[in-house]
Amino acid sequence: MKSVLRIILVCLCVSAFAGYLFAQTPSGASVTTSVKVFPRFNPPPCDFSDLFYQENGIDPSQLVGRFGTSRQFGPPAVSQSQANWVADSTCSANDPTRRNFRILATTGAFKDDDGAPTQFFSLLAFLVNQTNFETTFSNSVGGSTISIADSLNPRGISMQSLVGNFEAYGAPTQKMANGQLAPTPCGTLHDPGIAANDCFAIGKEANGSFSVETPNLRHDWRIASNRNAMDGSDNNCINTDPSVCAIFSDSPFGYFCDDLLGMWIVTYFWWSQFAVGGIDSSGQPITPTANCNKVLAAFASVNGTSLDGTPIVKTGNQLHFIEGVPGTPASVIGGGLTDSDLPPSTAPCGVEGQLDPAGSDGGAIWLICPTIQDPRNGAIAKDAFLDVVRLQNGNAQNTDLLNNFSCLQNTGKFCNEAAPGF
Repeated sequence: MKSVLRIILVCLCVSAFAGYLFAQTPSGASVTTSVKVFPRFNPPPCDFSDLFYQENGIDPSQLVGRFGTSRQFGPPAVSQSQANWVADSTCSANDPTRRNFRILATTGAFKDDDGAPTQFFSLLAFLVNQTNFETTFSNSVGGSTISIADSLNPRGISMQSLVGNFEAYGAPTQKMANGQLAPTPCGTLHDPGIAANDCFAIGKEANGSFSVETPNLRHDWRIASNRNAMDGSDNNCINTDPSVCAIFSDSPFGYFCDDLLGMWIVTYFWWSQFAVGGIDSSGQPITPTANCNKVLAAFASVNGTSLDGTPIVKTGNQLHFIEGVPGTPASVIGGGLTDSDLPPSTAPCGVEGQLDPAGSDGGAIWLICPTIQDPRNGAIAKDAFLDVVRLQNGNAQNTDLLNNFSCLQNTGKFCNEAAPGF
């Protein structure tokens, strides 16, 4: 366990430094013309080595669309000549847990707790079945053994269980081939009250890409912010000895120190039949409710609309409001809504769900997409490019994500953020 412990200790130290930096970061700002830059000491992201995947409970041979092995050209790159990754011998030199393929495709996302356009990650690969998690593994490192037995690591936790604590919210288009909006997904998440053929894809599209790959998204990703420390500061008891912990509790886990592969489970979310209409299981048309019409108009006025015409949702609380979660205040969106406009649980304007872990939906269930802990100081390389949802004219749907990416790439800092010493 020495190598893993070393990684954890480094992670905790870097987390503290990154926390200091992020405390000074504006959530979004316009591009600045300043040429003042941070020193560049953060290396750009690379794929993990096969061994590191195995040590963390993943069978690397089961990864789908793995950067460094496949998807070098084509989406998410915006042109046929643009590469999503390149060979780079500095990757393993900078970090022995990495292999020598540097990632250029840098996906932008909203921070789920406040909607800040400040999150950037590398979508390295997809997992499509729970059998992709290892059940048995053992490797000796420096006189210690890193092992997985019956899917459990030495702490008695399965990687599948751990990763389930970290949600990335994907918004695939709700448009069907005929151009109409569907109010429910196809597959296991299908609402039985909706006609069988009135559904949108959550597996693979006709072109062979997953519904959560950028060309198929209606708007940009949201990623959760539950990244607590594993050193006990989150008030969890992290010892399996019953004399120490009466009840073992190690959740929520720390994203940067427990989830060393930076994995997320995909939570799909969509606007329901009460918001967009549809056809019910008896073949009758469904009329959206007046309540959801008002909610849609408010969300559109504040956040704008996505590629399929539905409003954009930027935060977890905004999703809770359209789902009708009791106690969610209208202030999470504004736009003229009052608390009394919260949809009833019997007629929510929005729904969320996760795919069948056994893989029957044929879609991406989990993502290997480590968030760049501190995207400043060189982590966004000069040859990297921004992977975001784009309008028909090729422009980024969200200009704040584009602006922050450009500032990070050109100056090593967020827009309008003063570099130390200036």
